Amino acid sequence: MKRIILLSFLLIQMSYCTRKNSNNADAGNPVIEIDLLSEAEPASKKLTAFADDIDYIPLQTTEKSLMEGSVRKVIFRGHTIYVSNAKSIMCFDIEGRFLFKLDKQGRGPGEYTVIFDFDVDSDNKYLIIPNHSKLLFYGISDTGFSFQRSLAFQEPVLYKSEIVPETENIFIPIPPWKGTEKTLSLLIDIFGDTVHFKPNGYKYGKQRNGGGDGLDEMQVYSIGKKVCFKEEFSDTVFYVDTKDNHFKPGMILNSHNTIVTPEIRGGSEASGKVWSSVNNIFETSRYVFYRSYIKDSQNRINENRIIFDKTTNIKYMLDIDSEQNSALEDDLGGGPDFKIDYFNFYCSGDRLFSFVDAIALKKYVASEGFKNAKVKDPKKKEWIKKLADSLDEMDNSVLVLVRLKE
Repeated sequence: MKRIILLSFLLIQMSYCTRKNSNNADAGNPVIEIDLLSEAEPASKKLTAFADDIDYIPLQTTEKSLMEGSVRKVIFRGHTIYVSNAKSIMCFDIEGRFLFKLDKQGRGPGEYTVIFDFDVDSDNKYLIIPNHSKLLFYGISDTGFSFQRSLAFQEPVLYKSEIVPETENIFIPIPPWKGTEKTLSLLIDIFGDTVHFKPNGYKYGKQRNGGGDGLDEMQVYSIGKKVCFKEEFSDTVFYVDTKDNHFKPGMILNSHNTIVTPEIRGGSEASGKVWSSVNNIFETSRYVFYRSYIKDSQNRINENRIIFDKTTNIKYMLDIDSEQNSALEDDLGGGPDFKIDYFNFYCSGDRLFSFVDAIALKKYVASEGFKNAKVKDPKKKEWIKKLADSLDEMDNSVLVLVRLKE
């Protein structure tokens, strides 16, 4: 069987997949609706308003596990932590002990040029990396990673991929590099055969000269056993239904017909027109996190960082500091303020992540702010101090793990 995906051929062959069933919500999965333009309540500045627990995990520093450059993504699978940067993926256990590393940057067989994204299957058996026109598969054992095979794509340039939990299917968002692509949402099996796709209903009037902005035009994340996605010019977040492999609506972001259009994004109709855009979105069992921009008729653009509580239907607005961060005071353990990053690769399950440099943690613990902090868990505070005292200033950053309320 050929492993090369001939996208244009498959779009014709699988056209029946666009039947109306893909537009119907599952009765067991009610659609959430969030009003983008309604007023939001100011969020509490305390972490305990949204979280039950916090852990500080020191990622072991060795010659092989030294973290270089910025972290691209963190994934938890059972008791295993995967941390990636642009060049490698490192594997640690739940205590932060280094296990092994994938370091295959290059242009040869089994190598990748850069890591934009990766994913690990539910059983912790294999890992995938989208790499330009190929999807690379690596096996995972107790001793490390091993290259297995690759799938080649004729048309799309891949930058992201999500394994649908507990299935052998993979969701691939296709960036609109040209703006005229036939589809933006593709579901394949592990052999490269198309399972389902969603036609591109938001084509640009003319082909783009460049395509860098295309990366921002698809949001993808996982929650529980679902893979969810939102196309830039749609107000709907769809999910992959594992029962029939169709794409069904799971959330409506009600923009009151102000959602940004390809014409506005291209600049031809932007001036003087009210528009809204959701640039980042992900969710947990209880909360939806999203960042939106809303432009009024006076050309003023407001950035909103929202936490939506699905149990109460209340929107909370987070403050943004001078460095464009949203932070909450750690009144659980007394550590540094926890910075909420509005990108889905800093979320896994009901846990949010951030990192604090070893030297920054040591300085903070030595400060009066830490000494005087009143916390929910005094034992956690004592442990943070012991951790900071044990660190060398040049050690790897400490992974901060926040368990959100369910």
